[in-house]
Amino acid sequence: MPKRENERKSKSAKLATSAKLAKKEKFDSSSAAVVSSTYEDIIDTLSVSPSASNPSSVSWQDQLNDYIILFLKYAFLVVLLTLNFLGLSVSLNCNADQELASRVMSAIFAFFFGFVYLLVNYYTYKVMTQGKMCKMNRDKLFPFKT
Repeated sequence: MPKRENERKSKSAKLATSAKLAKKEKFDSSSAAVVSSTYEDIIDTLSVSPSASNPSSVSWQDQLNDYIILFLKYAFLVVLLTLNFLGLSVSLNCNADQELASRVMSAIFAFFFGFVYLLVNYYTYKVMTQGKMCKMNRDKLFPFKT
């Protein structure tokens, strides 16, 4: 009898182990499917022509739609870069009398976070709170004196 009990225990342990492995494999495959579909979604979003995944059925409406989407993506990037350079210019003009390290740190922050810098630091803090307006240099857009 003890032999049969040991066999039953070993069979139940094997079944439990195989069930755990099956669950783990199922989880791994489902998470891999989620990751791959997420990457595919990102690639489709960033691609130049989203309808090019099936080139045999591309109509002129699809091409026009792709062109409009591409134009909007590039227009957004141009606006973002323009705001970043505008924030850099405002930062350098407002901090012209500060030390070099302060100007550099402010300029880096203004370039990386252009819209946030213009709205929070310049408009809300300097203009609204302190009542200071920065005098912009007409000759140099980015006045950087060492």
